[in-house]
Amino acid sequence: MRKFGYIILYLLIAAPALSSAGGPLEDLRRGVDQGIQILEDPRYADESLKTDQQQKLWEVMLQTFDFREFSRRVLSLHYNKFTPQQRNEFSQIFAEFLGKFYLSRLQTRYNGEKIFYIDQKIVSESRALIMVGVLWKTVEVPVELRMIKKGGTWKVYDLTALGINAVANYRAQFHGILQNNTPDQVIETIKERIRQLESDV
Repeated sequence: MRKFGYIILYLLIAAPALSSAGGPLEDLRRGVDQGIQILEDPRYADESLKTDQQQKLWEVMLQTFDFREFSRRVLSLHYNKFTPQQRNEFSQIFAEFLGKFYLSRLQTRYNGEKIFYIDQKIVSESRALIMVGVLWKTVEVPVELRMIKKGGTWKVYDLTALGINAVANYRAQFHGILQNNTPDQVIETIKERIRQLESDV
């Protein structure tokens, strides 16, 4: 799962420009171009600036990924158990956890991996499917990214790589947790994980 998570962050932040076409790829390209500049900026070779680099990568991530849509789909049938306030908090806290967990790994493991554009399918006015290949060492890994259009901007809300779907994977995990815990308890559990991550830095 950790390798899969790294690929998620790599695709959303470190991918080179995939196409000059408009639509979802253009919005994706706008964000990932910024991410590449941050990852390859020689200033951040200075360890004292790694936190600053991670913050800038996080800002790009927020522009590229729709955590609210991702969280809604992850909660699935449990979504109605959450109040509007709890839904907002879950989305924000879960996003923060994913960012803190994976971005530090992206910073240390990014090595200019190649990504190849394969296809773009516009499913509807607000849905698109992007197919890419990630050259991971000597193996090309096929990846599908699902994007949604809100407020005139396309963002990624789900992807499948190495046979694992992000939404389905986390949905299964939270389904088990929510069988025996309240929404507030789940939110507090994620907050505790964040505190653990911060204490390990």
